[in-house]
Amino acid sequence: MFDRAMQALYKLALAPVAETTADGNSYGFREVRSCADASVAAFNALSKPNSAPWVLEADITGCYDNICQTWMLDNIPMDKEVLRKWLKAGYVEDGILYPSHKGTPQGGIISPTLANMTLDGLERVIRKAVPRAIVSILSGMPMTL
Repeated sequence: MFDRAMQALYKLALAPVAETTADGNSYGFREVRSCADASVAAFNALSKPNSAPWVLEADITGCYDNICQTWMLDNIPMDKEVLRKWLKAGYVEDGILYPSHKGTPQGGIISPTLANMTLDGLERVIRKAVPRAIVSILSGMPMTL
C-alpha cells in the first residue's frame, strides 16, 4: 500500500510535466484525453479532400515490458533513486523473486505516465519519415498513420 501511495504522489507531481512534453496527438492514458477524442481527431484529419489516402495501424508489442530502464533513469525528471527502486523491484511468484532488468511494471499507478513520457517524440519521428502521416497514439501503444 505504501508503494502504491508513493507512486500516486509522484504521478501527481509528474503529470503536469508529462502533459507539457506529450506529443500533440497522443491520447492513451492522458489526464484529459480519451479514445473518443482520438477518434474525432482521426475523423477530422481524414475527412479533408487532401487527406492521406491510406491508414496504417501498428502496435508496439510488449511496450511496457521492453522500455529501456537506463533511458528512463536518464530522462524522466524525478528522483532517480526512487524510480530505480520501482523499476528494479521485480515481482514474487510462489515465494520466488524474479528481478526486473528491463521495462516498467505493468499495473503500477505511475507506469502509464512513464510509458507515455518514453514514447514522447515518436510522432515527430514518424512525421519526418512519412510527411503526410496522420499520427494518433492510442492507449499509449497503437498508432494510426
